[in-house]
Amino acid sequence: MRSTKIFLEKQWDKLILKLLLAGLYVFAGGSKIFNLYLYKATILAYYSFLPEILALVIAIVFPWVEILVGLALVLNWKTKYFSCFLFGLSLFFFIQIILNYSNILPYGCGCFGFGGPEKIGYYYIFRDFFILVLAGFVSIKEWKQ
Repeated sequence: MRSTKIFLEKQWDKLILKLLLAGLYVFAGGSKIFNLYLYKATILAYYSFLPEILALVIAIVFPWVEILVGLALVLNWKTKYFSCFLFGLSLFFFIQIILNYSNILPYGCGCFGFGGPEKIGYYYIFRDFFILVLAGFVSIKEWKQ
């Protein structure tokens, strides 16, 4: 009986972490869908070497990818692969925030919506680090299953 209780507790931990990660990415993708122009401008602020048409394609497609991958985790569909994808994406975002540390971005970082000009500081680094750790835990737990 005791081992069943421990098993269920571990399953709840995994479920909560997975839903938290999925929710973060669904929210992030949703906040970008309704502001494609600002998202494209943010992409061009990060990557000024990109052609405008490619930035537009990324701005249209990428939020949907975030939403769909987050929903795949919620629906428990191919979670091993999608959790690894979100870990890689979180690592990419973390590196981008570090590379832009102390830069002032015209529309903010664009992660969870857009505002006025924001200086990338420690808050963004710690936030993205914890998302990276969360994605790592979810990915490890999915592959250990």
